[in-house]
Amino acid sequence: MAVLAGLVVLAAVGGAMVVGRRDAALPRSRPDVVVIMTDDQTLASMRFLPRTNRLLGARGTTFTDAVVSFPNCCPSRATFLTGQYAHNTGVLDNVAPAGGFAKLDSSETLPVWLQRSGYWTASIGKYLNGWGQDGAIQPPPGWNRWFGLIDPTTYSYFGFQASDQGRRVRFANRPQDYSTDVVARTAVSAIERAPSGKPLFMQVTPLAPHVQTPERATNGKAILSTPVPAPRDKGTMAGVPLPRPPSFDEADTSDKSPQIARPRIGARDLAYLRRYWEAEIESLQAVDRLVESVVGALERSGRLDRSVVMFTSDNGLFHGEHRIRTAKFYLYEPAVRVPLVIRGGPFAAGRRIGAPVANVDLAPTILDLTGARPPASFTQDGRSLVGLVRDPGALARRGVLLENQYLLPDGSARRTVAIRTARWKLIVWDDGWEELYDLRADPDEVTSLARDPALARTKADLRARLETLRRCRGRSCEGWQALPSSGGRGG
Repeated sequence: MAVLAGLVVLAAVGGAMVVGRRDAALPRSRPDVVVIMTDDQTLASMRFLPRTNRLLGARGTTFTDAVVSFPNCCPSRATFLTGQYAHNTGVLDNVAPAGGFAKLDSSETLPVWLQRSGYWTASIGKYLNGWGQDGAIQPPPGWNRWFGLIDPTTYSYFGFQASDQGRRVRFANRPQDYSTDVVARTAVSAIERAPSGKPLFMQVTPLAPHVQTPERATNGKAILSTPVPAPRDKGTMAGVPLPRPPSFDEADTSDKSPQIARPRIGARDLAYLRRYWEAEIESLQAVDRLVESVVGALERSGRLDRSVVMFTSDNGLFHGEHRIRTAKFYLYEPAVRVPLVIRGGPFAAGRRIGAPVANVDLAPTILDLTGARPPASFTQDGRSLVGLVRDPGALARRGVLLENQYLLPDGSARRTVAIRTARWKLIVWDDGWEELYDLRADPDEVTSLARDPALARTKADLRARLETLRRCRGRSCEGWQALPSSGGRGG
């Protein structure tokens, strides 16, 4: 995910963290807001999206140090819809009892607040994990136009089902039934039919490049699955080398938690990772055309000049880094890093900002841009990014919370938290194991410095800030540096 195009602006909502001030009145010209969110897309793959880079990246502001706070689909998307960390949304997994669609209070989310303030809202594509699986396929609160992929068919690129305004629609296995293309056509239609007298908020959420639901062999074992490209794109990226950063198949992982201990990557795994990577970037070619289609529809409808457009992903993915094969969850950079590019509004073309930002900041930004408000009792944890484009140093000393929860084979839940600043990352596992990385000197997190006595003060500062963040709400989620940087390599 190298470039994400989005919309973000300053929010003075009850309890939300903000940079700068804004008038109480609604903005004079309320922008249209379009969010395009892919699924499991990596930073490295963005260089294969020329249309997206040209239409959004070159014409917007790139946030080069953007992360998701919980690298898993449903928790990450719940954070986007609320501006809250996962420990406050309560969505800690993709499935019940700790997560899934039903875990989020859908009565108070970003589309509800925007709709109340006069926006015409549309959701096209994947929603939260588990949506529709129980047979209830009426649109969730807040959406005027609804086209939602129905679980579990969401994870099939062909032969899936969707809820079109609450009506079940089945798609076949013809080339025109390819999931990303269906989402693109439906998004374009929604833009064309949106009421001209209302501002538009739309999220477009294709499945790609997520892995397809694994098929079963005749012996009942799962076949190693990959993303599925559109027929016209199959084979177009054959032979593109798999990225192999210094952390790939890491020789020595003894400085890392035993919970990630894995054998070295052998020939069979390497062949699968290469096949996965090729299919992944091939599947993104349809996403690249989707972006072009959406931008074109905005332009034809006369909306583009007043639109803010975001392209992002819900999380990253491992491709052999630290010996981890095609997983997410863990709080290392391949899973948490996402690019963020914002076109439109105050986000100038060709600008790059390196302060740490997170997906928890997007809802507050959108609220500030649109003038919409959540109830006074609803507290947000993120901060708007509009002030950041005016003052790029505003978040330089910020610490962002990273958190996850996942189940081990025995059914027990494990929880890991981390704090990530512009320079440092401290990971604390639930068994007390700690890892400390200097991201400037070691961006691939090959060598943990947790036992370096020269960094004791830095680690103590990070640990203290993390203790606040892991239970924070609203302003206590600011994560500012507590100690001066001198004498301890702080920052």
